[in-house]
Amino acid sequence: MDKKLKTEFITRDEAKDMIEDALRRHNRRSTIISSILGWILIGGYSFGLFQAVQNV
Repeated sequence: MDKKLKTEFITRDEAKDMIEDALRRHNRRSTIISSILGWILIGGYSFGLFQAVQNV
């Protein structure tokens, strides 16, 4: 098997930029997911609270 070694390496600055971009994407996605889950939970809590108040 002939394996060709890749001789192109990334620099320290390029690696740092890649890491920062990945963290930025992760933070954006996690914020969106958390807000959606939060609204769902608040909606469920409100629905249950109104049902409990209505039945009293």
